Amino acid sequence: MTTTTDEPVAVHDHVPPRPVTKLPELAPIAARRKAADKLVETFNLDEAAASCIADAVVDPAELRRSIETPTQLAITGGTLLAVRAKVWARRTLPDIRNPRIGAARRHPIAVEPGTDEESRFAPVGDPTSEGTAPHLTVEVESAEHMRWASGLAARAVIAANDWRYSIRNQGVLTEVWLVATRYDHTEDGSPALWAMTTAEGSSRATADHDILGIGNSVDAVVTAASDTYMRGQIKELNTAFEQGPTTRQSEALRCETLPALILVGYQPLSGGPDRFSSAVKSLVALRHVDAPKAWGDGPEMESLADEALAVMEDRGILTPLRRRWFAGSISRAQANAAHLPTDQAIRAAEIIAQFTSDDQLVRDAIRDAVTRQSTRKRITKNVRVNLAVALIVRAVAGEGANPDRVRRYMQHGFVAVRDRYFKPTHRDADVVLAAALDELDQDPAGEPGPARLELAARSAYPLIATLSLWADRGTQNNPNADDRRRPGEVIDTMLTSKLGIQQLHRAIVDHNDGRSTLRAVNEDGSIRRTEDRAQDQILNDVYLRSTFPKPGSPQRPASTDTPDDALRDAAAQLGAAVRAVEEAMAAIRAVKALDGTDHVETVGVDRNHVREWKNVLDDATSDLEFWGRIWERRNRGARAAARRDDNWEAEYDDDTDRAIDAWEDEDADNLETVK
Repeated sequence: MTTTTDEPVAVHDHVPPRPVTKLPELAPIAARRKAADKLVETFNLDEAAASCIADAVVDPAELRRSIETPTQLAITGGTLLAVRAKVWARRTLPDIRNPRIGAARRHPIAVEPGTDEESRFAPVGDPTSEGTAPHLTVEVESAEHMRWASGLAARAVIAANDWRYSIRNQGVLTEVWLVATRYDHTEDGSPALWAMTTAEGSSRATADHDILGIGNSVDAVVTAASDTYMRGQIKELNTAFEQGPTTRQSEALRCETLPALILVGYQPLSGGPDRFSSAVKSLVALRHVDAPKAWGDGPEMESLADEALAVMEDRGILTPLRRRWFAGSISRAQANAAHLPTDQAIRAAEIIAQFTSDDQLVRDAIRDAVTRQSTRKRITKNVRVNLAVALIVRAVAGEGANPDRVRRYMQHGFVAVRDRYFKPTHRDADVVLAAALDELDQDPAGEPGPARLELAARSAYPLIATLSLWADRGTQNNPNADDRRRPGEVIDTMLTSKLGIQQLHRAIVDHNDGRSTLRAVNEDGSIRRTEDRAQDQILNDVYLRSTFPKPGSPQRPASTDTPDDALRDAAAQLGAAVRAVEEAMAAIRAVKALDGTDHVETVGVDRNHVREWKNVLDDATSDLEFWGRIWERRNRGARAAARRDDNWEAEYDDDTDRAIDAWEDEDADNLETVK
């Protein structure tokens, strides 16, 4: 059997599709009747309820076997009895009064029924039961009331708990809980409708129906009651299976049946609920109201990351020793004895490179590991980074910081690294520094190369593990409160200058030397002193964001005692002025005419003002370009002078001087033209 496609399908980082098989034929009426009789005999079910169950079940023989050994489900005050069987999805009805609807309900006391589409009818009431009889009864005004409620529930469920991505690839994997339910029509005189209704699993059943192309689940249940219709659907899909199904037909083959736990009996204890409906509500509450507490993001990612390492080891991508090193399961002494780096920054770079690798074998291993535990999670770059970080922060316990806080910050610490593949090395930090500075010399404005990426990957660990760089930005007493950059974006900014590269290197060295606080440096790599020269300048988030501001927004220094500080202060004021111009231009564009168009596009702005503004801006543009060239010359030339011979240096400086002189001449010509 081959599978064709009728739509683009992602082939790598998604839930792997579950193989499809032919659907079983619809069971004969006699076999279903025999199973219904056994339900009545064993559990004293209403005959209509028993028939409803038997007609929905795929294999009546499976149902009869399950009746022999029913599952007992304990609740407070009693025991519910259930049988397991596979059912036809089209003969099941997602709960039309699903509690997830929540705020979408419009009760008559608040909104008069019929006011709008969302309140066309009153909400459907809770199901009831006749004592312990194991079926439910729901009152609705009419068939239209049912269809309206079903549509409202489906929209709310898909919006709040969308399972479609997982189910179209895997089908429904875990049992939905079903109850035979009678819907009594109180106003239009229609006969009661029996349907196998979800007590738990409405989100999965709703997603399943959506994938099958069912417009309204109530209509589907009514239509699927016809054996002729069901046999036609089964035959159509089985023919497609034999000929090679399309992607949509494969999804339908997975979704036509559901695993189910069918509630068929109730045994109350003394003082327990005396209604079957109350017992069902109690059981569902144990799942949703008083549910086990979720693991949370940290433990979840740790579990998935460990499974990813195990799969990589099983497939020969990682050796057992390297897997244990990544997992943090060996001590530094053991790592040293095994000739593995003990520098946690190198380990961090190795892990992030492994989990963000473009190697398809690695990506397949991560995908398969994650989808074994979570069939709804798409394996995006962010997911792979978060898995890596879960392993990286296992080294943080000795840092004196909150590991969970560090984990949350570090998830945003690998921006450039995440998007660009690099091969980490075990080179000494000084060697990586030299290579990174060479990269900057060769192309100051270009994308970071492998050395700078490795420096970024290594430095993220010490900067964030020591809380020298934060992710959440408070506003109280914070001069950089408007700087919303992620830690990785601050590091990326640092990669664009010699000072930043030297600072990243110093963070790695200081941390590997066992320093609990990291020190700031000057552009030549020497340790920076505080303004009073009394001690070393310590790194913190405010210092880093001020020293390496986001492009176009330099921060004002604490003082203007030196020419460098005074220049930074003036540049900060210029940056603020440019932002103000940007905001003012946006304000002009925001003025709308009566017809909604931009008013300035119709009436314009006084030409005399425009000419004067443009002259000022043109002059400023020329100066800015000139200053940028000076900066580039200084940053490129200083390293070149240290590593090239005098003749080459003289030739290089002459070329640069000529380029700047030509630019100055061009500026003079432009100025003369303006005059």
